Amino acid sequence: MLSPQALLRGLVSRILPAMNPDSQNVDVAQRFGRYGEGAVLSYIRKSHLLADEGSYFITNNAQTGLATALLGTAFSATALSPTLIVQNTDSPGGRRIYLDYVDLVTTAAGAAASGLTFIAMAITLDSILRYVSGGTNLTTNIVSPNQDMSTAKSVAQLYFGTLTAAAASSAVRTVCGQRTLRPTASATAADVIGEEKLLNFGGVEGGMFATYATLTVINSSVKSLPAIIVGPGQSMVLHLWSPGGALTTGISIAPEVGWWER
Repeated sequence: MLSPQALLRGLVSRILPAMNPDSQNVDVAQRFGRYGEGAVLSYIRKSHLLADEGSYFITNNAQTGLATALLGTAFSATALSPTLIVQNTDSPGGRRIYLDYVDLVTTAAGAAASGLTFIAMAITLDSILRYVSGGTNLTTNIVSPNQDMSTAKSVAQLYFGTLTAAAASSAVRTVCGQRTLRPTASATAADVIGEEKLLNFGGVEGGMFATYATLTVINSSVKSLPAIIVGPGQSMVLHLWSPGGALTTGISIAPEVGWWER
């Protein structure tokens, strides 16, 4: 019996190879991924196949809100206390983390003396592990959504809340410079309890946008964001701040994060 290697061979090409023109006469090698999978056009847009093979992971804080830092009025990749850090602890050449979504449910609205206008958000990538201390370690809550995968292990470490981060390296990249997470409920109330904000990374679906016609009611929104990939030894940092005025009482949020590793 012939081995699979004798039946189908090709070249591993994680990076996009050179393009070949349409031709009836030119042979080209089959493109393979680093695990031997053939590169094909997928007819499935959801993540079930990733969960099926055990490379998809989720973490959350089990319905409990986590206090964030007292948001300042300006963004800084170095000085601003971040809200979420996702870092990849794998060895060089190992797995990459592909962020799928971050879901944020407000459990305490946060407040300021006056001047609030909106809550802003930025996302940075860095070539170092940024977490130092503080917040809540969500790493111990990582699970596979595939019940058959009892031994799947993630290389991610996730921290949420009032965090202390190491200074950004010279390689830091600001992927999202400023997005509006939410207009504040008033000049003194930052958010609304029960509101949900879904950050969808690299999504191809149409977003669901809250109109905020009435700022004091619960809204639900989907923010479409660029694809984020965190390589071994690297970090993704989610920053929040309040351009109109600093908070005197922090917002509390119940977070959930989904991603895959390959």
